[in-house]
Amino acid sequence: MKILNYYFEKPGFLGLLFAVYLINPFDLGFLVGYIIFAALFIKGKFIKKNLDLDLFLLLVFSLIYGAFYALDPEFGLQFILIYGVFPPTFYLLGKYLCNKAETEEVIFKSLIVVGFLLSFSAFISVLASIMQDGFGQIERSLPLIWGDDVVSATIMGSYFTLNMCIPAILVVRQIKLSLFMRIFMIIVFVISLLCILRIGTRTQIVISLFVLLSALIYVIPRQSLKKNLIMFSIFIGGIVLLIQNVNFDLSSDWLSAFADRMENNNGADIASGGGRTSRWVKSFEYLFKKPLGWSVEEFGHSHNLWLDVLRASGVIPFLLLVIYGVRSFFKIRRISKLNKEMLSFFNQIRVYSLGLFLLFMVEPIFEGMFATFIVFCFLMGVVTKFESRYNSVINLEEVNTKSENQNLADRKVI
Repeated sequence: MKILNYYFEKPGFLGLLFAVYLINPFDLGFLVGYIIFAALFIKGKFIKKNLDLDLFLLLVFSLIYGAFYALDPEFGLQFILIYGVFPPTFYLLGKYLCNKAETEEVIFKSLIVVGFLLSFSAFISVLASIMQDGFGQIERSLPLIWGDDVVSATIMGSYFTLNMCIPAILVVRQIKLSLFMRIFMIIVFVISLLCILRIGTRTQIVISLFVLLSALIYVIPRQSLKKNLIMFSIFIGGIVLLIQNVNFDLSSDWLSAFADRMENNNGADIASGGGRTSRWVKSFEYLFKKPLGWSVEEFGHSHNLWLDVLRASGVIPFLLLVIYGVRSFFKIRRISKLNKEMLSFFNQIRVYSLGLFLLFMVEPIFEGMFATFIVFCFLMGVVTKFESRYNSVINLEEVNTKSENQNLADRKVI
């Protein structure tokens, strides 16, 4: 129960609500989102202290996007309010829960739990399918445990994004994790990987490899030679162990769905990003032809967060979201350079952000994967608050140091 204490000891009721929202039981998590919005809205002093440009960008973007969605409510009227208030609400929630966490170690472990809770429903659903029918199935789309509606493999796979970043997080051993926590993280990753292979989602495999490479590039220059040797020894040993004990033949039953995807169109599908590149080009053409947006019936989804926002609501929300994305990128870059003593935490922020950005680049996030964008907003709230708190401590230490030096100088004069 120690892992749960890290998450719920300080955040209390809002932390519990966020957990329920991530699990999204019976597809009613949006109702919990409304409660979170109301609970934060009444905290006037907190909101006043945490107003910033990113919150303003998210608020204006969300309201305009929600207004455009009201013209053609594809998924239901409730999404007008969901799109209109949830991004800034969960950005503020990230700030609020970060403010309750005393150290970066607590935030680190809490974010691991966030990733697991986001995947929980998909985790159980795909695992139940494997246990019932095995891997020898080509059908990739499955229903969630909460209902009978079939969910596409692409949407199902998106819930595992943060779990697929776990190897990139574990390459840094600066934060002392208990044996239970490490085993928990490894088990979550292994089962998530099996789930991804069962539904044949190539995107998540690519994300996992990219964030791992990024983590190695980030960490190696910042660690001692001894730590790097230990890291690579474990890494290479793990690869050798896998090769010796696991059959990676694409004709194997456990790789049936994944092999079918890899062999699609003799590789042409992979080369074109699953047909995405042509849609990206078309979307940029429509940016000038139809700056107020266009119907999805024109050529389908753009398969890119920003371009699908452009399609659905026009150029103004598109530009607002681009600005927010650029600011988030530089914020992550800034925080990763603050302190080498917090390498594990900053590496986690980088790989989680990169994993989500990679997902955003290739999927229509607002249509079916909105929870991943909400988690990104939450993460940016955490990053913003942590950076502000860290800078405040550093500034206070500098002021105290200057004051002590001045006192010493005054004593010498006397």
